Amino acid sequence: MGYIWGLLAISAAVVSTVIALTLPHWGAPGRAELFARFSVAAGIAAVGSSLMYAIYELGGGVLALVVGDAFMVLGPGAMLLAMGALAGRLRAGVITVSVAVVLVSVTTTVADTRFSLLVKIAVLCLLCLGVAGHTRRAPLIGLAGTTTLLVVNLGYAAFCAGRIVAALTLGWESPVYRAVFSIVPTTAVGALAVLATGLGVWQVLRSHGWSLRRRRDAPAEELVIEVAGWRVSLTDPADVRRAFGADTVSEIARDLEAVGGALRRRADTTAVSFATPVEVAAHLRLELEARGWSPTEIALLTVEPAVE
Repeated sequence: MGYIWGLLAISAAVVSTVIALTLPHWGAPGRAELFARFSVAAGIAAVGSSLMYAIYELGGGVLALVVGDAFMVLGPGAMLLAMGALAGRLRAGVITVSVAVVLVSVTTTVADTRFSLLVKIAVLCLLCLGVAGHTRRAPLIGLAGTTTLLVVNLGYAAFCAGRIVAALTLGWESPVYRAVFSIVPTTAVGALAVLATGLGVWQVLRSHGWSLRRRRDAPAEELVIEVAGWRVSLTDPADVRRAFGADTVSEIARDLEAVGGALRRRADTTAVSFATPVEVAAHLRLELEARGWSPTEIALLTVEPAVE
């Protein structure tokens, strides 16, 4: 029982840290806020699964096991949603996680314990691969913390795959399986994954300018770029800040600065025309879509001639 309570304590410490980071910014949800909230959900799921497994070990019955398995799947599932929120692609993640939770819950309820365990391990493997894949999306490459999350999720996916192969080829009672994939080493690996995920979340939040102190709102003059005689700006930045939160405005400012540099280099080194607002908007849209912007976010920008 000690190892279960140890994992519970570690999970509780991680989720408490993430909550401490997010509470000062618990306003309207921009991408960073959604990432933080789903990360908190992942931490809560880790705590919940540990608690339900402890209850099951104390004789809580199959219901405790079902809830524990559902929470365990929600851990990487919520991180998949967190990464999707950060990349601006949430819909497919919501469907995937919902199907995964229902599948594992039903299997644990109606199937043999070892078969349901294989299903749960396979689902965890696939979800971790999904999180790892999200770290390679264009808007997130190079973002501090994504490499940590990539390594953690690839490592845990490989561990899950090895566990399945060992169970099916060597047997559940084989010396190799008992030494490497029994409950004690599995719990230790899970604890390390929880800690490393917490580190990755903290790094991502720091890269978005989050800290324990309230961050200043981005000034409106930072939300303007000039490209080949055209001025690209955010429509009503104060209204956007109130509606979507200061972090969303800061993300817009950072992306606009990067996109402005890319478009200026393109104008200087190629024969690309920026003769009309439509042409500027077309190239702007391509750059922003590559960074994960949605059509609604792109529509917040205006293009007009620069005033000398």
